[in-house]
Formats: sequence, C-alpha cells, structure tokens
Amino acid sequence: MLGKYPVLPPTDNEFLDPPRNEQYDVIVVGGGGGGYHGAFELSKGGKSVLLIDDKGNLGGNCLYEGCIPSKSVAITIYLMEKVKNLLKSSITGVKLESIWSDAIDHKDEVQTIRYYQHIREIKEHENVDFVRGIAKFIDDHTVEVEAIDGSWKKKVTGKYMLVATGSVPLKIPVPGADLAIGSLELFGYKTTYRKLPDNIVVIGGGYIGVEVAEMLSSIGKNVTILEMLPRIMSGWDSELVSEVEKKLKNKNVKISTNSKVTGIKMNGSQKEVSYVTPDGTTHSIVADEVIMATGRKPYVEGLDVLGITTKGHVEVNSAMRTAKPNIYAAGDVLGKYMLYHAAVKESVVAAWNILHGLPVYEINFLTIPATLFTEPEAAYVGITEDEAKAKGIPYTVVRYPLEDDAYAQIMGVREGWIKLIIEKESQRIIGGSVYGEAASMIINEIALAVMANARVKDIALLAHQHPTIFESIDRAAIRFSL
Repeated sequence: MLGKYPVLPPTDNEFLDPPRNEQYDVIVVGGGGGGYHGAFELSKGGKSVLLIDDKGNLGGNCLYEGCIPSKSVAITIYLMEKVKNLLKSSITGVKLESIWSDAIDHKDEVQTIRYYQHIREIKEHENVDFVRGIAKFIDDHTVEVEAIDGSWKKKVTGKYMLVATGSVPLKIPVPGADLAIGSLELFGYKTTYRKLPDNIVVIGGGYIGVEVAEMLSSIGKNVTILEMLPRIMSGWDSELVSEVEKKLKNKNVKISTNSKVTGIKMNGSQKEVSYVTPDGTTHSIVADEVIMATGRKPYVEGLDVLGITTKGHVEVNSAMRTAKPNIYAAGDVLGKYMLYHAAVKESVVAAWNILHGLPVYEINFLTIPATLFTEPEAAYVGITEDEAKAKGIPYTVVRYPLEDDAYAQIMGVREGWIKLIIEKESQRIIGGSVYGEAASMIINEIALAVMANARVKDIALLAHQHPTIFESIDRAAIRFSL
C-alpha cells in the first residue's frame, strides 16, 4: 500500500511540505529510475517539475528492497568465497552463519549512503519541486497530492505528465501465500529479518529466485527452487541457462521444474509447500522458510482515469509516449524490461522528447542487457542464438574461454566464456552472452557494439588494457573468419 513501509528512508523536512506551485510544466509521479532521471533532465532543460514519491526519497523499489541491497548482499558473499578460494592455506574457521548478518549491515550502509546522496541531488536541481506524498490522477493534466499522514491535500496541474509508478511484488494466488516472505523481508531498508534458517524453498526460477537461491546456498543453506515452467530462467540464452543449472546443482541447490505451487500451510513450526506436476501428481516439501520470488507486476492502480493502460500495464511507443500526447511513461509500469537501467533510459528518452515538444528520441530495447548476479555472473544482450534460429537470421558465433584470459588466471576465476552473435552477411554484432567473472560489466561493451551496429572486425581491432578481463572480448572477435 502506498506510503506504508516498515521503515521510511531518510528524507528532508522541506520534502514534507505541499507542492509550492499550482501549475508545473511537467508532473512526474514516481521517484524510481523511471521518474527522477527524467525529472533531472527536464530541470536541466529549464522546465518546472513536480516530482512526487511516497517514500520521500529517490531510487524506488531498486534502492529500497531490490537491485542495490540484493547486490550489496551478493557481493559480500562473493568476496568471502573468492578470498577463501585464493587463500586456501590461511583462511580457516569462517563462520558462515555470521556472513548474512554482516552482508545485511553492508547493504544498510550502502542504502543510507545513496539516500543521502539523492537528497543532495534533488537540491542540486533547482527546477525540481520534490514532495513526499501520494498522487491521485484526476485527469490528463491534473493530480491531487496528499501527505502520507493525511495532513494536507493539494491539486496541481501540468502541461505534461511522466508516469513512473513502478511495480509491486507478484504473489501467486494460492492458499497460504501470505506465509511466504519476499524481497521486502530479505533486503528491505533496515530489515529486522537478519537470521536465516537452514532449509529454504524458493518459489520461482526467474533471475530473482535464482540469485537468492545461489547466494543462500553459498552460505550453507539447503535450498530448493520450485518453477512452474519446463526450465528456469525462461527467455534467456539456453547455453547460459545450462551453465547456471549446472552451477546451482554443484552448490546442492535442488531444482524442480514443471512444478506449479498450489498452496502453503504451516506444518508444526515449519512451512509445507504443495505443488502439482503436469501428470496431475501432487507433491509437497517441508522447509523452515518459503521465499516468494515470482516476479513483479506493473503498478497501474488509479491510472484507468487516464486511459493509458492495456492488459495491466501502460502502453507506450518507442518514444515513451502513451495514447495521450501529453502523457509519457517509463519504468516497470510499462511491463517491458523491468530493470532499473532500462527505466533510466526510458525516463531520459521521455524527458528529451518532452523538451523537444515532439517524439525525436527512441529506445532500442535490443540494446538493453540483462544480468544474473550469481557466482559466476551470467549476462546477455541483443538477439540470442535461439532467437536467431527462430527468426531465420543467418548468423555465426565466435567465442573465447575465460580459462585462457590472463586476468581470469590472476584472479582465479577461469570458469566461463564470452560469445558473440554475428550476422553473416553484414558481419554486424547482433547479440552476445557472457558466463563468468564480471559478466555484468563485459556485457555493456557488447551492448554498445549492438547499439552502434559495430562489425566484428571493429571489436577485433580494439586494444583493451592488459591485463583486464575485457581483453577476452577482442580475443573472441578476432577469431571470426569469413
């Protein structure tokens, strides 16, 4: 529910007051990546902006309970594993049960740093009037803003609107669903959930469920993933998925696919999850805790009055404009690429088009990378091999094993590979995937190649700093032959 959080982030007293004006050039609803980046661009362009968010700070779900805190926890566990592997003879007696608590302390610190940074950033953009409040859409130009505690209400109008209301956790509608915990309990700001039990069921085999399962198994927890589809990581490069499955099994994570959860109930002090397989057989598993990781859905409550929603999401064109010419939208509310970095670019494109007064800039969704922050990481961008085959695109593949990379050898992270997908006729790089160390960083350069329509020879001629793992990109590209 809007405005209801276990712990509200730090804010500034001036953000608690009603909007200063009755009219603005642009009203931005939502302070996540889909909202505030666009608001800042509009401010730089001289537009008066009202930015409304119910948390009283920026970052949205990503900072409060999503990507920033979860990756802060993951990197703590990752570093623990790497130090143990590199210093085998001198690291002994690491208490795995204390790692989680330390990781939670670290993620709280990172969140706090970023919240205070955002307060400073808001004040640096003098054309932005930021308000902690709940926005209610009245019509295409009017919003009613109400204080979280109900102490004031004010109607404001804007020539343009940028809708960035984000998303909410998706809980499958089964009996006992409320018995499961989710990202709020695990990673929420200043969470009190700091001690994990030994046996855990994760419902959902998408990237969130897989990341959680992997990090928990790394600190000695017994984890089972229940996924209703035939395979985890649906829609990802199939070769990447095979590597992830193999790694999870090596870490003793049990994976049960084709398993549709039908209910959760208490079984003594434990929780029992029932599920059914395609042959109609009912099964159950008992664990100490159940984590719901079935994804998120666009938050479209109250948007029906604007007439911009279709099938539970806001519909936009590639310029981020809705069916209403003065209303743009960005971020998770679109239900497209529900990733923070996608939201940021959508927000910027929307802002630039508002500044121009017409849709000049567009988003190329094929250039948005996706990363699985496991150990090692997995990432892809553009057209996968599976998609190229399905679309009948003549292509070839070049790859390079990280076991031969100097940096990977130095760091003791030789597992994995880099793969480039090349359109045969044009020799353009149309996609790529990475499994291994720093995949989340390497994939960005491949994304740039896709964005710039770079040929494989362009990348082969690029001299990367030695010794860095980025050399593996040109080492892959140089293997291309006609």
